[in-house]
Amino acid sequence: MQIGLALRDEIADLEKAGCQVIQVDEPALREAMPLRPAARDEYLTWTVDSFRLATAGAKSSTQIHTHMCYCEFEDCMEAIDRLDTDVNSIENAR
Repeated sequence: MQIGLALRDEIADLEKAGCQVIQVDEPALREAMPLRPAARDEYLTWTVDSFRLATAGAKSSTQIHTHMCYCEFEDCMEAIDRLDTDVNSIENAR
C-alpha cells in the first residue's frame, strides 16, 4: 500500500501543477497474479485496493486513465472493472 500512498501524493502534486488528465500506468494485475487459483481473489483485491488508494484523492474534475498491455484478460477483467478509472486503454497483443 505504500506505493499507492506515494502515487496519491504524486497525483496531488500533478493536480496542483494544473494537470486535469493523469494516467496511472499499468497496475500489473496480470503479471504478478498467483498461479494458484485459490490465491487470486486476495491478490486481485489487494491490487485494486492499492490502485484505488492511489487515485481516490483525485479531484472529481480530474480524469484518471490507466493503460495495460496483456494478451489475456479473462481472469482479471472483473478487477479491471473495479479500478474505477475514467479511461482504460487496453492493448491486447501477443
